[in-house]
Amino acid sequence: MNANEISDQLLTWTIKNSGAEHRQYLGMSAISACPTELYRWMTRGRHWDTRSHLSCYSGYLFESDIKHRLMAIYGHLLKPGRELVADFDHRYMGHTDGEIDGLLLEIKSVTNDKLERIRSVDRRIPRNHYEQVQAYMRHGGYQLAVVVYVARDTGALWTTEIAFNKPVAERLDEKARSILAAVDANREPKCTCGRCQP
Repeated sequence: MNANEISDQLLTWTIKNSGAEHRQYLGMSAISACPTELYRWMTRGRHWDTRSHLSCYSGYLFESDIKHRLMAIYGHLLKPGRELVADFDHRYMGHTDGEIDGLLLEIKSVTNDKLERIRSVDRRIPRNHYEQVQAYMRHGGYQLAVVVYVARDTGALWTTEIAFNKPVAERLDEKARSILAAVDANREPKCTCGRCQP
């Protein structure tokens, strides 16, 4: 055994246990993505390269750590995550990070640069995070979410509250319906991001 072998085995194990999913459903966590991309993920599967696996594994590590800290502070007020299924189609699903004192809990790990941009420059969470939380609130029956950000490189923390926005949630449901209808019709929806190759 040598360092190279240990390195290879560590990488192989991490990729196998990264938490990356090969979904046959439309995920609420990704509903902000391009319709073409979402359709392709459902019909062809999603490609996970090594970097994506490592990032996914790292994200779950930080999520677990934040939950551990919150449990130490709040105890029984912290509840585990839930599987959410849309009432209009069981193929539209989400998995929450948890619940704290009746509020939806979402945990995001980002770089410190991104956290500073969110907190000080944009002064709002990224659209994909916002729409994910709205979908979760809609299908989980929440009126308020707490989003916890942790910087992977510095450990900095920032939390914010997001209120339920019914018009946004309804628009996302309509998007989900249209993608699922496209899957049923075997007809790829139009790209909205400009990056999807034919």
